[in-house]
Amino acid sequence: MKFLILFIALVIQQQLPVPQRSTRSRSFARWLALWQPQSWFAALPRHLKFLLIVILPTLLVTVAFYYIEQLAWGLIAFALEILLLLYVLSHSGIERHLKEYLHDLNDGDTQGAYHCAEQYLAVPEASVTDDVQSMNEQVIKALMQRWFEYFFLMVFWYIVADVAGVLLAWFGVQYARASDCDDKAWRYLHWLEWIPARLLGLTYGLAGNFMRSLPVWQSYLWKLKAGSADVLFAIASSALSHNGEQRQWHSIEQDAKAAAQELREWQQLHMRSMSIWMIMIAAATVGGWLL
Repeated sequence: MKFLILFIALVIQQQLPVPQRSTRSRSFARWLALWQPQSWFAALPRHLKFLLIVILPTLLVTVAFYYIEQLAWGLIAFALEILLLLYVLSHSGIERHLKEYLHDLNDGDTQGAYHCAEQYLAVPEASVTDDVQSMNEQVIKALMQRWFEYFFLMVFWYIVADVAGVLLAWFGVQYARASDCDDKAWRYLHWLEWIPARLLGLTYGLAGNFMRSLPVWQSYLWKLKAGSADVLFAIASSALSHNGEQRQWHSIEQDAKAAAQELREWQQLHMRSMSIWMIMIAAATVGGWLL
């Protein structure tokens, strides 16, 4: 059933003009705004803030889904799960801006690519450099992290814990992004991402150069403090290695077209990894291991 719901949500996302959303959720911002003006909220310990902002809505919506499943043979809950996944996964797509960025690189328009990366594709915490090598590396890291947090992380926790899992992951990501709420909120997200990041890293190896990426994956396996962005980028770099040598980003040609080719290689690795997981979920569903 989970595979069918996920499959329908992905088909709708691909076939219908579903609007692409920013990484910040306005609905979560309104939920947070209900509590922040309260004078006692700022004085709460960090863990109580997390329970109030993340765990409480997760439990409330999960309980609501439980009772809705009893209605109309579960068809209403079935439709609502599709809509929930569709809403969550719509935050992962930035295809239009990525196409514009690639178009500028292919045309040799590095300034156009720079402005597109700065506005839409780069890591928010860092300023974009006009050097093609560094700029493209930053774009790749940002795309990898965005797809991981707003797609793979959501799907992973949905498969593990159903609606409660995807809600926990969704509220956890949004809470971590709301830095004005808690300057250490990322720590909760770090542990939500720890297992999925390493599983996706292993998938990158299976979809690429496994013999080169396996030692890198093993080196990060028990580094508890290593962030998901660093883990995924290092393993993906190894998975895209050529001729037995570690791939160095932008080391072959120092021009915009080489950067565009490099980005396309990452996209192909991403698509192969996504296919591997969809096949695994489908096989688990057919085998009866996943309901």
